[in-house]
Amino acid sequence: MASPLLFLALLSAGFAVMAEATSSGTTAPLTGNPHPGMSGASAAIFLDAGRVVVASDEDNRLRVYDPSTSQPPITAWDASPWLRLSGRNLECDLEGAARVGHRIYWIGSHGRNKDGKYRPNRHRFFATEVEETPQGPRLRSVGTPCFSLLEAMQADPKLAALHLDDAAALAPDSKGGLSIEALAARPDGSLWIGFRGPLAKGKAILVPLLNPDAVLEGRPPSFGSPTRLDLGGRGLRDMTWTGSEWILVAGATSGGQKGTRLFRWSGQGSTPRALDLPGLKDLHIEAVAVPPEQPVRRLFLCSDDSHRNSPGTPSFHSYWIDLPVSAQADPGR
Repeated sequence: MASPLLFLALLSAGFAVMAEATSSGTTAPLTGNPHPGMSGASAAIFLDAGRVVVASDEDNRLRVYDPSTSQPPITAWDASPWLRLSGRNLECDLEGAARVGHRIYWIGSHGRNKDGKYRPNRHRFFATEVEETPQGPRLRSVGTPCFSLLEAMQADPKLAALHLDDAAALAPDSKGGLSIEALAARPDGSLWIGFRGPLAKGKAILVPLLNPDAVLEGRPPSFGSPTRLDLGGRGLRDMTWTGSEWILVAGATSGGQKGTRLFRWSGQGSTPRALDLPGLKDLHIEAVAVPPEQPVRRLFLCSDDSHRNSPGTPSFHSYWIDLPVSAQADPGR
């Protein structure tokens, strides 16, 4: 079938929401920018300074928003027809995205549903290409979606100590249950795959996928050795590459009560360092993206608001957060 195309209109951005200390020394709650059209924001990637494409864990549509407004999506693309889905429940549970050049990779949770039932449609890894045209950027599908990424991880001797086969048999919110929720670029074009669960002796798990493009050409996945990160007993909810380091969104795993916390991490051999960003604890942040600017001075966060029982059109909230000066990326590093 022909590759689906997504045509986008040019818009500009400039909205910022910040947490401020009150005169009493307490922290004022963050005030987010609502975006109608869906509530379960789970991954986000900037297409340019004025447009961000956001995935939902409740359907398979990729919606493009102006991050500076509270308007409905500019446009949307339903990936379902291309992903070879089957059965009655067609949800891929999209959870992570990573951009390398003009290519955006997307990944499903690869987990069971909340009742512990196997959901094969959640086993998806695929990519879209961003093409520049006189009418603006457009997205097209590339390669062949992969359905066997988790099976390949379970069979890899380097990953045996993670016991992913046991975790995959459990509901994602049960103790030790499996859910992939983060995807991020690495400097060499490979990808980090990040897990909300399971944890490895209390540490979050990262697995490097060394050949993402080859996988989308039908070749077997190749993985590097896993990395374990101390995030205070939290799992990974998302992560992004700034050009010199990774920003990690950490949150509760297995139904835990730990609040959202952000970390910066410079790579293997280093220890993640918490970012002092008040106001995040009670938010359900599940996506982080960086605008196309260097050095990176701010983060774009999206919350999964599907837990809110708000009347009217479903929506999620976004938050612009300034990085502390000491945490801003140095492009010369």
